[in-house]
Amino acid sequence: MSSAKLKGRRIVLTRPEGSATTWRKVLENTGAEVSELPLIAIRFEPDQVILSEILEGIGAYDWIVFTSANGVRGFFNRFFERFTDIRSIGGSRIACVGPATEAALRNYHLDADLTPKDADAVALARKLMTDHDVENQKVLIVAGNLASDELSRLLIEQGSAIVDTLRVYETGANSVADTAPAADFRKHGADILVFASPSAVESFLHQSASLRIDPGAPQPKTVAVGSTTADTMRRAGIPVGAIAATPTAEGIRDAAIAALGSGK
Repeated sequence: MSSAKLKGRRIVLTRPEGSATTWRKVLENTGAEVSELPLIAIRFEPDQVILSEILEGIGAYDWIVFTSANGVRGFFNRFFERFTDIRSIGGSRIACVGPATEAALRNYHLDADLTPKDADAVALARKLMTDHDVENQKVLIVAGNLASDELSRLLIEQGSAIVDTLRVYETGANSVADTAPAADFRKHGADILVFASPSAVESFLHQSASLRIDPGAPQPKTVAVGSTTADTMRRAGIPVGAIAATPTAEGIRDAAIAALGSGK
C-alpha cells in the first residue's frame, strides 16, 4: 500500500495519553496530520497484598504470561521497586499475547519464549498447551482489569496448569469534552478515527454528544485495531472502515489507507 495516500490526511488516535508515540511517528512520516484524543486512561494500581505475595514467590513460576504492553510496563515498574536485578525474575519462561507486548518486553532486555501468530488470549493458550506440557506448571498471568478470564480457564481446565492472575492496571473512561483536542476534533473533523480497544469505543459513545463534529467538517472513516474492537463498533452502530491486521504502527497505517479507499 502506498503511504503517500495519507499525506495531508487528518488522523485521530484514541489511545491513552503517552501511549501512541510510535504510531504517531510512523503516521507523521507518511505526511499525515496526527492528533490524539485519549478516550481512556490507564491507572497502574494493583492490589498490594496480591502483588506482594506474587513478587515474594516470583521465582517459583514456570511461565509468566503478559496479555498487553501495559501489563509488561505495570509489572516491571512494580518489580523494580522491590528488586534491583532483572535476574531476580528467576528461570520463568515468558509468553506474550502479540507483537506490541513482545516489543514492550524487549525494553527490559528480555525476549519472549512464546508468542502466538494471532494476537489474542485464546490463541496464546492453545499455542502454549500445544507446544509445551503445562500440566502442574505454575503460570502467572499479568493483565488488566478488563482482561477476559478465558486464558486462565483454558489453561486450568484443558492444560491442568496452576494459574495465578495479577491485574497490574485498570482501564477506565477519560473525559475529553473540555480539552483542546476535542475542540479541534469538533471544529475540523478528521479523515481517520482509530479505535484501539473496545473500552475506547464505549468511552466515545458515552461522550458522543460532546464530540459531535461541526456541520461542514469531514466525518472520519474508522479503523479498528483487532476483531474484538471491530465487533464492539458494529454492535454500537459505528461503521468499520478497516481492521488493522496487527496492533502495530504499520498495521494502523495500512488500515488507514484501506479505510480511505473503502466506501465505509
